[in-house]
Amino acid sequence: MSRDRTLPSDFWTWEAVIDCSMTARLLFLGLWNFADDHGVQPLRPRTIRMQVFPGDPIDESAVRALIEELVTRGLVRIFTVEEQDYLSVIHWEQVQRVSRRARHRYPADPAKPVPVEPAAPPRAAAPTTDGVRVSSRWRKAIRFRLGKSWPGGPPHDLERWMARWLVEGHDLQRDVLPAIDAVCQAGATGQPLSGLQAVSDHLAIHSVARRAKGDVDSDRLAH
Repeated sequence: MSRDRTLPSDFWTWEAVIDCSMTARLLFLGLWNFADDHGVQPLRPRTIRMQVFPGDPIDESAVRALIEELVTRGLVRIFTVEEQDYLSVIHWEQVQRVSRRARHRYPADPAKPVPVEPAAPPRAAAPTTDGVRVSSRWRKAIRFRLGKSWPGGPPHDLERWMARWLVEGHDLQRDVLPAIDAVCQAGATGQPLSGLQAVSDHLAIHSVARRAKGDVDSDRLAH
């Protein structure tokens, strides 16, 4: 399947392109349309002739000669995988935009470096909740609020999350209950809920913002 490709404005003045015959230049551009997203396609002169020169009196041997010309000029490379020859556009990544998720339709060119995926940033470790006792006031208020709005009622891991919110210093009335209400309201509008992690995420954002505002207000009063 052919694909739309980018043609850089300075293509016509590349030294290697200038040194090619006119027909070889046309073939080179045609290869861009039929290569996969990594610039690779099978070296099948008959197929390439039908793709790039469907109405021209050019035979397969002439196509093979044009390919060899492109190889000589350093524009394409030939490699073999399991007895099948493939063409690879050498400077593909410098001309075409390759998505990180682009898949290989054909075997990868072994001469090209394998892209390294960036390491995911480490997740912050959850604060330890060993030995933390949740008061009956917290337990009763939170269970009542979740019992009214949370799909299926309070989750089974509620005790662990309450202990975590205590350790993180959240206030029941000011922080936790409003966060539960906000997350439940979002769930009612069709947004997916990722368990009580969604409440914890809401607390992480809004409690920090509230505390920062409180610090600013305190500074104003002090002055």
